[in-house]
Amino acid sequence: MLRAFAIACFSVLLAAGGVLAQQKPAERAGKERPKAGETPLERWNRMTPEQRQRALAKLPPERRRELLRKLEQFRNLPPGERQQLRERYRAFSQLPPEQQARARELFRQFNSLPEDRRPVVRLEYEELRGMAPAEREDRMNSEAFRSRFTPAEQQMLQDLTRVFGSSR
Repeated sequence: MLRAFAIACFSVLLAAGGVLAQQKPAERAGKERPKAGETPLERWNRMTPEQRQRALAKLPPERRRELLRKLEQFRNLPPGERQQLRERYRAFSQLPPEQQARARELFRQFNSLPEDRRPVVRLEYEELRGMAPAEREDRMNSEAFRSRFTPAEQQMLQDLTRVFGSSR
């Protein structure tokens, strides 16, 4: 449950980045430039209330509500978890654009899984990330793996480990 919440909060960093990226250069003129290594959420937090309102006004109502909900969830996280999400975002931002796009698609796929499948897939992903490449390959080729996950889930897990690598 907590990891699902963390993944949802990570998506707020991505969403905040999208809102900030929508600003035209003329709208950013005269404003502070983004600081090196700063996440979109940190830029968001430095914006004045008026700047935030202008950025939010450009979003469709449903997306605006979702972004505000996720920002609130992020603010309610313990400091250590917020820092961990910032670090994940920084790692994400270092990926080439095509891998970032693939990662966003994978997040969408994960979030579209049935509620009861998300914890199962997430746990498997965490276990796969902790394995050496050969061990991970053996596990994903096993009958137990294939019988436990749908073909779409298997592909998602393979793609997630390919895009985000391993923790080893």
